[in-house]
Amino acid sequence: MNNKVGFTCGAFDLFHTGHALMLEEAKAQCDYLIVGVQSDPSVDRYNKNKPVQSYEERIIMVKSIRFVDETVLYDTEDDLIELLKRINPDVRILGADWEHKKFTGHELPIECYFNSRSHNWSTTNLRKRIYIAEASKLIEDQHHSQR
Repeated sequence: MNNKVGFTCGAFDLFHTGHALMLEEAKAQCDYLIVGVQSDPSVDRYNKNKPVQSYEERIIMVKSIRFVDETVLYDTEDDLIELLKRINPDVRILGADWEHKKFTGHELPIECYFNSRSHNWSTTNLRKRIYIAEASKLIEDQHHSQR
């Protein structure tokens, strides 16, 4: 029996509910899910943030998810292409925002499945929520110290 191998990837910084839902949907597309974790997406993509968490912290989080069968590290987009060639997955799972766009490895003969995104959880939103909570606490602390 051939297991259908799936591959998805990301930085998985500040792991949140949206990541878990994405990995659950990715696993539904295959029997064996390999997840690539990028060390620092800001290295070769200027519009990406440097991760807050270390690679070690992020890989522990991703490995702990029951839908993930294997994790691999990659550094650059060129490394990702080499990884895809080496793994040669049956299906690559990407976010719906990549549909009809050129993405790293789009030219490889790998079936693509585009994850739906029926939620608003994101690392960007989580960062904003943390910022607002911390700013509110600072303002409150400052207000109390002035009394």
